[in-house]
Amino acid sequence: MPMDYSDLLLAQAIENEKAGDWTGAELFYRGLLKENPTHPEANLHLGRLLVRRGSAEEGTVFLERAADAAPSSPEPHMHLGSAYQALGQPDRAMLALVIATNLQGVMIHPDDVQAWFQLGVTFSQADRHQAAAAAFRHALVLQPAFAEIHNNLGISLQNLQLAAEAVQAHRRAVAAAPHVAGHHANHAHALLAAGHLAEGFAEWEWRPLSPPRSFSQPRWDGKPFEGRTLLAHAEQGYGDVIQFCRYLPEAARRGGRLIVECRAPLAGLIKRMPGVADVIEWGSPLPDFDFEIPIPSLPFAFGVDSDVLAAAPGDPYLHAVPDREARWRKALSRDDDKLKVGLIWAGNAAGLDPKRAIPPNLLSGLTLVPGVALYSLQREGGDTIRRTDGGQSVTDLGGGIADFDDLAAILTGLDLLISVDTAAAHLAGAMGRPVWTLLHASPDWRWLPGPDRTAWYPSMRLYRQNRPGDWREVITRVADDLNSQA
Repeated sequence: MPMDYSDLLLAQAIENEKAGDWTGAELFYRGLLKENPTHPEANLHLGRLLVRRGSAEEGTVFLERAADAAPSSPEPHMHLGSAYQALGQPDRAMLALVIATNLQGVMIHPDDVQAWFQLGVTFSQADRHQAAAAAFRHALVLQPAFAEIHNNLGISLQNLQLAAEAVQAHRRAVAAAPHVAGHHANHAHALLAAGHLAEGFAEWEWRPLSPPRSFSQPRWDGKPFEGRTLLAHAEQGYGDVIQFCRYLPEAARRGGRLIVECRAPLAGLIKRMPGVADVIEWGSPLPDFDFEIPIPSLPFAFGVDSDVLAAAPGDPYLHAVPDREARWRKALSRDDDKLKVGLIWAGNAAGLDPKRAIPPNLLSGLTLVPGVALYSLQREGGDTIRRTDGGQSVTDLGGGIADFDDLAAILTGLDLLISVDTAAAHLAGAMGRPVWTLLHASPDWRWLPGPDRTAWYPSMRLYRQNRPGDWREVITRVADDLNSQA
């Protein structure tokens, strides 16, 4: 049977590589991939060749494509292990080698459900979500009612931005194990990410409270509570509280007395909201109250759905305190002739999602944008951005930020905040201040897939990764848009 054109190109490339003509081999591999970008062998050989030539970073791109094109083959992962080791990424190298080992295991035991499940889990840990989904699907052919596999498949599909398929996978997980709270919570995230807010917020009520709380008073259901007291307590992270405290004034309109419990850094902002009678800092004794509700549960109590959110006016609901605003305006006044831009490239160092963070060296190119004054609002390591030759320095304000009142005052004095997904980005949106939020390829549910705007914060613009882990392309877009603004 005659060889087709792809086979001829591949054979010639391999022959050149064996003969030591690496440049010629690379040209043939690239020529073949131009015609057929998903060709598994060409991606494998080119990736391996690039690693051997010292271009390990580019080599991983082709090796990952080879792994996606041939998900049951251990070989691409063996070479990915070598590439990550060359890049000084031992954790990713180890994961790649574990995947290769697991693949060899399922080749030996193709009917072993646990082997396929563990393979999918390891793929997920390595952010190989397409391969993870394939492994989970294979496991489900062997055992269709395995709830944990449906749950993990749903998470992989969410990371692939396949919202409708993710919802269905999580529905099956809940149906197979309706008593497992975690399956309901993940189902909620999938529903919310797909824009099904009413059903999603209902399922989100299964989430474990963070921190855990127990009250003898009943959970408030959104009904009028004249003559009685409602405790709304902060839960989840700062960003969640900032996002959902918008509903506190509506809660106050439905009853007697509204008190709020939250962490000290947010107390000032919350206390100035309309209808809030008192704010109790965490750890302080609580006064008497009749009902309780976590602040992130307010959308469920009010029946918020996509139509309700879209119809909301989107007015700012958090505001800076005047004396702090005046103090920080004075500190920023030396750059009044420039576009004043705040930068945050990482959240809390103890945060659970390091994928949100951007290596600060990638932001150095922003120092070259003319007519812009850059300020670091990073609480720790705010002086780590090094200016590019010919660029400006970055003023570090992070050390002077004591609480969210300070941050709100600074945001009032800035023209723009550029931030990864942090509480500061939520605060800027809640204040109606211009903010560009930089998102990983598989961001949190609240940002919804697709558009560069969000109904939660009309003043916010979203910059999404086009490829998982690729912040360089995101920063290039940000720099171009910043140039046009300045």
